[in-house]
Amino acid sequence: MDCYNRAMKRLYWTQPDTLEAEVVVTAMEGGRAVTDPVLFHPDEGGQPPDLGTLGEANVLGVEVVDGQIVHRLDRPLSDGRYGARVDRLRREHTASHHTAQHIISGIALERFGLRTTGVHIGLERCTVDFDRKVEWETVMALEREVMEVVMLDVPVETVFDEADVRVRDELKPIEADVIRVVKIGAWDQSACCGAHVRTTGRIGVVRLCDIESKKEGTRLFFLAGRKALEYSQQETNVLRELRKAASCSTPELLATFEKAQAQDRDLTKEVARLWTQMLPGLAASAQVREVQSLKVGVQVAEVPPQLVAKLAGLIAEVTEGVGIAVGGTRVAISSRTLDAAALLKTIQSAAGGKGGGSPGAANGNLGRAVTVEEILTILKS
Repeated sequence: MDCYNRAMKRLYWTQPDTLEAEVVVTAMEGGRAVTDPVLFHPDEGGQPPDLGTLGEANVLGVEVVDGQIVHRLDRPLSDGRYGARVDRLRREHTASHHTAQHIISGIALERFGLRTTGVHIGLERCTVDFDRKVEWETVMALEREVMEVVMLDVPVETVFDEADVRVRDELKPIEADVIRVVKIGAWDQSACCGAHVRTTGRIGVVRLCDIESKKEGTRLFFLAGRKALEYSQQETNVLRELRKAASCSTPELLATFEKAQAQDRDLTKEVARLWTQMLPGLAASAQVREVQSLKVGVQVAEVPPQLVAKLAGLIAEVTEGVGIAVGGTRVAISSRTLDAAALLKTIQSAAGGKGGGSPGAANGNLGRAVTVEEILTILKS
């Protein structure tokens, strides 16, 4: 009975709308305190703790210590009665997302055979992990059914010591003095220690945002309430700007994007082909100087980065010695005589950048743009 009484004093279980109340504070060392009843949800069950105020003190954190819910304060309090106030927006966020997760997990199991193996209720994003791979079409169907439960405004009930209740991601029964069970109509019934909204309609909206592969299963990203609205507005703004830029409707965007990608690939290939035709001429027009009585050819041109090394090789053929090519800040050296890696290091010691290679070939990036004259001066010195 004592355990049951302690459970009932957790107002976030039985009176989720109560965010202000007078409580009895028992002070502890280190600016910590316990309260009776308990208004603040602690950091447990994958849900971040409530924040707020106790009297004049700010609640910086709440945690379970040796079975007690302990409040960490920014200043010490004496024993006595104080007004407690929970941060409403933070509670709305955590409670609505946790309730949404229960609906998602319940429907995922009953309708699609997806067992929940992990849950994270974060302040910026929330996730549910499923035990197997999920296709996006299934996610869209799941989202529709979740929103149906939200719109039905189903009561979110708390009951205690329900028979045969198990934690969602384990097969063994729960071992506890008092088992708190959250029931959402016929859609979910599971043991839980978190704070929830009173009815599903309080959530407002649930968005299933994305999925990613996680070992043998799938991680689902979701948002609820205000965060879901903000996410949807951001997506709408992006789609609106894309429609304006592409002069098409939303259903036409994918085909328009794919067409643009194909055109970009074709243009890239054509540009590369034209540059390849120009490379021999650029190699022949490279400025040639002697370094240690060996010929070194240098060319600086707006060559695509992927062709700089090829140009350096052509210059080395023309000079029968060393070819140095620079395109933007990309540099490549091809050598039949001098140590290419050492030459690159010499150039980068003056112009900055990173890179490396072997005696025959070296490449990298420079810290700034250079001219042919600068490179020749560096090599001469």
